[in-house]
Amino acid sequence: MGVQGGLLFSWEIDVTVCSGCSAGLLPLVLWLPVGTAEAQGCEAAPRVSRQEIREAMHGHGPYSLTSTTTSMLFGSRTLLALVRQRRRAAPGSTQLFINHADWFAAHRETAGVAYEAMSEAARAGFEHRQDVLVDYGPAVVRGITEGPAPLTAIDVTIAWSDSADVPGSFRYHDTLSVPKVDVFNQRVIRFRMLEFDSALVFDGVSGISVRPLGFLSALFGVLGNPDLKETRLAISHDYWQVVRGRVKVLPGISKTGTAFIEPGGQGHEDPPDDRPDLQELAQRLRQPVEVRYGSPSCQAQRMMRSTHPPACGHVMGEVGGCARR
Repeated sequence: MGVQGGLLFSWEIDVTVCSGCSAGLLPLVLWLPVGTAEAQGCEAAPRVSRQEIREAMHGHGPYSLTSTTTSMLFGSRTLLALVRQRRRAAPGSTQLFINHADWFAAHRETAGVAYEAMSEAARAGFEHRQDVLVDYGPAVVRGITEGPAPLTAIDVTIAWSDSADVPGSFRYHDTLSVPKVDVFNQRVIRFRMLEFDSALVFDGVSGISVRPLGFLSALFGVLGNPDLKETRLAISHDYWQVVRGRVKVLPGISKTGTAFIEPGGQGHEDPPDDRPDLQELAQRLRQPVEVRYGSPSCQAQRMMRSTHPPACGHVMGEVGGCARR
């Protein structure tokens, strides 16, 4: 699928004292015996076809489909469209599975470009076989602590199978962001995506780190690769993106920044002088949102623990058929 690390500008230090907070976002269920989830009747999630993915991608707006800086917008809207399609086609279903090859092929066909013209994020996700599991049932959100209730909430797991000949992480270089960043993907990436009237929130992110280059390289050279924890995204009427990201740099210390991205993918630290609407969107992204989430599904637990890649390259084993399109 390809996961964009987010653009990080205008850094602000946000010091939070967190007593009793978990050091990591992956649940303790990772240490359960491998057979526990299966023993509870863990059925494989239905694999969406390549045609379904094409249909979901078809409704994209007038923005670049081949830039790393627009990949988060493209990917999130496609996932939401797939969820809506599945709810209409199978009202009782609460999950879907996306094979990396189907996603990449549909993306490239939708963009109408050669392999080399695809973004670094898209190519890296395909080459490392990042499959996607989406949970969209009522168990994703347990309650709202602060802010409005989301229109849609999904739990996303992105991963590839763990084996001796496959690396546990990869890196790609985003040359369009300001500053330029190296993005690091771990084998398992987890986040929840919340859809609101005027924004998307990617919360509880684990498995992604970023390293800004250039004028921030000295600072982050000391601190290492900050872990991306949250990204918020708002879209203007003409498809400018306003992105607010938060990274954890030290225990109890995080940094936030805001970026403004043209429809063509070029990122900016500040909006144009004649665009007060973008500043207004940036202010909206600062509004507090706090949600209590349910535990990962047994299918997500299996995906996080996967150690033996099946013959078709699926993380989840018997998901659909190898020739299904």
